[in-house]
Amino acid sequence: MEHFDVILVLARIALDAEGSRSVQQIERLRDLLKASDADQSAKLNRLLNRAGRKHTMAPLAMNEMRLTADAVRRQLSGEVLLPSTPYPTDRETGTPLARVIFPTAASEAAPILNESLAMAIGDLLAEWKRTEDLAKVGAKPHMRCLLYGQPGVGKTKLARYLAAQMGLPCVEARLDGLMSSFLGTTARNIGALFDFANRYRCVLFLDEFDALAKARDDAQEIGEIKRVVNALLQSLDARNGVGVTLAATNHEHLLDAAVWRRFDSRIAIPVPDQDARAILLTNFLKPLPVAAADLQLLVWATESMSGADIEMLVEAGKRFLVLRVEQTAEASTNETRPFQRVDGGLILEALRRQAVLNVRIFHADRADLLMGPKDRLAKALDEAGFNQTDIGRLFGLSQSAVSRRKKRGEASEPRTEEMVHG
Repeated sequence: MEHFDVILVLARIALDAEGSRSVQQIERLRDLLKASDADQSAKLNRLLNRAGRKHTMAPLAMNEMRLTADAVRRQLSGEVLLPSTPYPTDRETGTPLARVIFPTAASEAAPILNESLAMAIGDLLAEWKRTEDLAKVGAKPHMRCLLYGQPGVGKTKLARYLAAQMGLPCVEARLDGLMSSFLGTTARNIGALFDFANRYRCVLFLDEFDALAKARDDAQEIGEIKRVVNALLQSLDARNGVGVTLAATNHEHLLDAAVWRRFDSRIAIPVPDQDARAILLTNFLKPLPVAAADLQLLVWATESMSGADIEMLVEAGKRFLVLRVEQTAEASTNETRPFQRVDGGLILEALRRQAVLNVRIFHADRADLLMGPKDRLAKALDEAGFNQTDIGRLFGLSQSAVSRRKKRGEASEPRTEEMVHG
């Protein structure tokens, strides 16, 4: 089937919307293709299978959330944490040691994760619904989880999501309150934070964990870091079995080995894969109407980017497009679609501009291609599986012109007459 890669992207977007009608139609297309193109049929089947398993990371229905919250209450002791509860503070400065996010105030959406990690997180949440069954075999749910990965991959979002799905307030440690230049104050603040978390039913979340849990053998550190890590180890041990503790770090290699061992699960959060990037881009691009072929280009260009990098890139691209795209006459009456369909050449131009302004967020190979000659970029897109029609649209060439250029193997930029007339 011609343009199957575009159809595959559209199918992925439709399945992400979780509509049963989309599933039925894609299944129908898969079955029709079995006789004519088994490879394309198999690709659609794999896409359907992934979509079927993705439900594990969908936000739980309200009755399921209540079941999970009831199971947590039976597992954990402690008082109910209320918005009116006084929070712990640093004695000297009065700075709060934590902020609290309540599940009713922050309905966290499910993070966009790759397939295997999404299934693992789904299993982690399912443990809390089976606490009584686990107790019968002498087991209990994970109580301490460490999330690690590069900045912007969604560690904090995932921690808040887990707390919300458990129906528990998320007590987030504030480093500006915990850390102190006064001797012994940081260790004392850690103790006060854990005493507070142990008193109430909550999830304790320690963000930027490496700031507190640095290796004690670091020759550059003074003796104070040893006291801080020792206090942290004692607090983690005392909290074991009392409440759920999550921690996140961008620098897992800096953590003290003894602290690392205190966590029952250590979860690496990778950068989004191709499927996850397609979903993130679709969400971030709203309300701009972008063609499926342009989405494919953006997925290709954002290889190795974190979710935060992709969001920043899209925001910068929107600023670029606002300056370049003329508003339509309907803009004054339809605020949700203020622009005509964005031309593929403008999408490419926006990417090339951002590769210059924000080169560090791009994979080195992608940045080099985007900033280099257009013919080299066109060749790379052709090798990546882009069809000639889409390549021609991006560079302002007709399909026949792209075909001629490919056969000639020209190294020069497209001529003006080709750009206009093909």
